[in-house]
Amino acid sequence: MTADTLDLTAFGINAPDLATLSRVAGATLELDAAGTCEHPIRLIGGRDVIEAATGLLLDTQSDIRASMPCGNRRATRCAYCSTLYKYDAYNLVAAGLRGGKQTPETVAGSPRLFVTLTAPSFGPVHLGPDKQGNRRPCNPRRDGSGCGRWHTPGDPLIGTPLDPASYDYTGHVLFNAMAGRLWRATLTEIRRDFARVLGIPRRELTDHLTLTFAKVAEYQARGVVHFHAVVRIDGPTGPGSPAPAAATLEQLETAIRTAVASTRLVVPESEALGAPVLAWGRQLDIRPIGADRLNGGQLSDVVVARYIAKYATKGAEAAGAELPPLACRDCAATGYRVVEGCDPIRCGSCDATGRRYDLDPWDLREHHRILIETCWRLGAVPELAPLRLRQWAHMLGFGGHFATKSRTYSTTFGALRQERADYMARRDALTTALAESEDLIVINHWSFAGHDDGPSRIQPDSDHGEWIEE
Repeated sequence: MTADTLDLTAFGINAPDLATLSRVAGATLELDAAGTCEHPIRLIGGRDVIEAATGLLLDTQSDIRASMPCGNRRATRCAYCSTLYKYDAYNLVAAGLRGGKQTPETVAGSPRLFVTLTAPSFGPVHLGPDKQGNRRPCNPRRDGSGCGRWHTPGDPLIGTPLDPASYDYTGHVLFNAMAGRLWRATLTEIRRDFARVLGIPRRELTDHLTLTFAKVAEYQARGVVHFHAVVRIDGPTGPGSPAPAAATLEQLETAIRTAVASTRLVVPESEALGAPVLAWGRQLDIRPIGADRLNGGQLSDVVVARYIAKYATKGAEAAGAELPPLACRDCAATGYRVVEGCDPIRCGSCDATGRRYDLDPWDLREHHRILIETCWRLGAVPELAPLRLRQWAHMLGFGGHFATKSRTYSTTFGALRQERADYMARRDALTTALAESEDLIVINHWSFAGHDDGPSRIQPDSDHGEWIEE
């Protein structure tokens, strides 16, 4: 699709203003610049056309060969598909802030906050430039110890521990593994505290309002995840219904701060670790979201949507650790295959190691290598088996979905993809005629015929590719 053939109605735009045209044009140019899918999926199949009234086969085609994009969201895996995913993510988040895409436009008047929750400290790490890009001294201490250098951007020391021997690698890995559960527990506490602030029983909160959210996980330089979330107040009937006047942003912020400070999550107790308790870090940023401009310290809804969409296409590689899954799939990382009625047998796929490959050839920082090995060691603790730490060792323990949203926040990825598919179908006269005919039944059948792998040694793999509704 090029700028001169762009159909703006496919984007849900009927009378676009200059700013909207600029954004759409920018998105189109960036998608064109991304080229084509780097790992297309090859398909082979056919199509049968049947008369609906009689069941008579009117036409059949076989041995039709086609290809489809891999759909991988990761920017390091496929520039084209991740660009498309980013703009779908942008539309999904933006729809919940300004309406459109089957979401009422009245959500633009709903109170909403942009919240950033961080992980606690597991030990001092080397500091890079601040958020404005200004260099700063790294952990200077009065006694002259510490680092004290001014690290430049890209310095491999940034995010690594000052003293690896005292760094809490176990706590780091467990936080990554249970961050999603900690978020869900925090949501429960936010609703409870918000009801308390409003002076109503928790069970009656939904009779007055609903809280919806969309969030994305981001890896910090030290290899631990933190969350960025949009939290919105709706009326009791969902998006578009007015929130009660008593439910203000100030009250919501108070409830969030109280909940984040008080939420605790206990790791499953084990003889090896006891029962560690997880909590959020001290850094908590809460900012109101305004209209499509910066005003009085408020974030623009466009800025927020772009920010979340950007991180929806990133993973552990943002922290410098890009690996395929480490755990052997044939033996579930145990090194032995279990056959019913027989003794366990050695797994030939991994030579009984449970691993698909050795870490030595990979260009990893020692910090990341220790995190991965910690995942592998903790993965052997029976009480921690539900966390599947060995299966997610390549993600430094984080096995949750990178992006989640409330069911009623806005549209879905499926709806956005269907809208795009319908647009492409309308450009094919034959496909449109067959689809719109009430006298014909069209049956398409496809089967997988292979995968065209690009030059990257990291092959596409299904990891956190879809938004999950909670």
